[in-house]
This record gives sequence, structure tokens and C-alpha cells, in this order.
Amino acid sequence: GLALGTLASKECRLLQQALVRRHDYHRGIHDARRSCRRLRSLLVFITASSDSQQVSKADKALRRLTHSFAGLRDAYVGVRTARRLMAAHTATLTLGLIHQLEERSDMFLSDALKQDPDWQHRRNEAMRVTKAIAALDWQAVAPQLAKEVLKQSITRMKKAHRKAMEQRTDEAFHRWRRRARQLRYQLEFLRKARDISGAKKIHAQRYDSRIKRLSLIIDRLGWRQDFQ
Repeated sequence: GLALGTLASKECRLLQQALVRRHDYHRGIHDARRSCRRLRSLLVFITASSDSQQVSKADKALRRLTHSFAGLRDAYVGVRTARRLMAAHTATLTLGLIHQLEERSDMFLSDALKQDPDWQHRRNEAMRVTKAIAALDWQAVAPQLAKEVLKQSITRMKKAHRKAMEQRTDEAFHRWRRRARQLRYQLEFLRKARDISGAKKIHAQRYDSRIKRLSLIIDRLGWRQDFQ
């Protein structure tokens, strides 16, 4: 539990660093959203052992922060995906369209920065979340509890996978990707926590192989989502 708390503090610092990045706003947005998701995956471990109300507040704040960048990220990914498609389908996508998408993305970013210069409001929110997460009782997360949380995440991911195969809808595939991504984050954190706490490394290879398989699934589903 203390190791997970240490990793949560480190992720909070990465979130704050992403929000002060100036030379590449889009990279900062991507890193900030990823840190928010990683922190939310960590909070699942402490939900069952701590003040659920405080955990819920932190989780909702991270979710709001992630969603506040959604339109900007979608517009940027639209440009990036269109460029990749243009390389393979020159007859259907033109540079004129790419330039229009770039202008649209730049306009969204400019408008967002006018409303929240240098992401000051978002940085303040991230600071409040950081303090809230640091105050949680991470020591209460015992190994057995972490194992149970991991089992639940695996069950949820398998259920989402099954439904995606049955329904074949964009929403179902997106849900499967979210579940798989959360599970991968949790495996990565537990892998690091075991190293920090000096646990035996007999399961390290199993962790690594699962993380690698999940990463492949997530990347494929991510391309499908970008394309859609």
C-alpha cells in the first residue's frame, strides 16, 4: 500500500509537469490525460479500504480534468489520423482537407487557452487532487486486497471483451479498450510496487507478459477508435 502511495505521488507530479508544458501543448494534453487515467486506476485499490467519499471526490475531479481536454485531443488526433490515412489513400484525402483539420485543431486550442490561460484553472484543480490523494490511507491497501481488486478488473475486462464481440459496436469496443487500459495500468503499478517493497520476483515474468499482451490489444483498439 505504501508503495502504491509513493507511485501515486509520482504520478501526481507527472500530471502537474504535463500541465505546465509550453513548447508542445498537445503533448502536454496527452500526458495529462494519461496521468489522470493512471491515477484513477490507482484509486480503485484504495476504494475498499479508505474513506470512499474522499476517494470518489478525487476520482470525479480526475475524470472532469480528463474530459476537459477531450475535444482538443479529438481534434488533434483527427489531424494525425487523417495524415496517416492520406499516405495510404491519396485519392480520397487531400492536403486541403488536412489543412482545414489543422486550422480547426488550432482554433480549438486557441479558444481553450483564452478561457483558461496556461491551464491555470486546471493546474489548480490538479493541485487540489494531489493533496487529496496524498491524504488517503494508502497503508490500508494490503496485498490480498490489491489481488482482489486486480481480479475484479480482469473480470470486468473479460466481460467488456465478450460484449464487444457480441455487439460489434463502436461503444462496446471503446468500453473494452477502457477496461483493458485500466487493467494494464494496474498491472504496471503492482509490478513496480512489488519491486519497491522488495517482494520476490517470481511473478515478474507473468506480469510483463500480460502487460505486453494488453498493450497490443489496446493499440489495435486505439487505432480502430481513431479511424472511426
